[in-house]
Amino acid sequence: MITFKATQLTLKDLQVKPETVTESDTFFSWHVNLFTLYGRKHYVFVNDLSILSLTVSGIRTKQANKLLAIFKKNLEAYMAFEGIPQEWAQYYLDQCNERLITKTDSRSVIGSMNEIIFVMKALEGNDNDFRDENARHKFNNRGIYKPIDYHEPIKVFVKELQMRFEAR
Repeated sequence: MITFKATQLTLKDLQVKPETVTESDTFFSWHVNLFTLYGRKHYVFVNDLSILSLTVSGIRTKQANKLLAIFKKNLEAYMAFEGIPQEWAQYYLDQCNERLITKTDSRSVIGSMNEIIFVMKALEGNDNDFRDENARHKFNNRGIYKPIDYHEPIKVFVKELQMRFEAR
């Protein structure tokens, strides 16, 4: 099961009431926020364990029922772009067949998410064209964040994915 921990703005946009969660696996838990980039609404998903981020457009108001499918499609495409072995990617995606939407619960992850949004918005007008999703994801996931001991989010995510795949 995947847990989406949405901000108040995101919950309002999706028009969904948050469910109560006592605990969740941080590797399958993603904080979600809504922001505007290049004049279009985007959702940024940040993994609680690795701070890996995905910035996705195409989610419309009241589409909570399509959130999981859109997220999985974008995550699968990004993992393929990064060269993550297909069987590892499929293992992760198979664990994400059900979704739960709740409120945010980690100031640290929210801080990292806000930093990612700030950087994307600051670079929006520069020569960096973040309209290409793969370039945007690659740039964001090569940033170094304090909560993960100054490692790159993609490396933390892949290491955890490999460990869980091999331990199954």
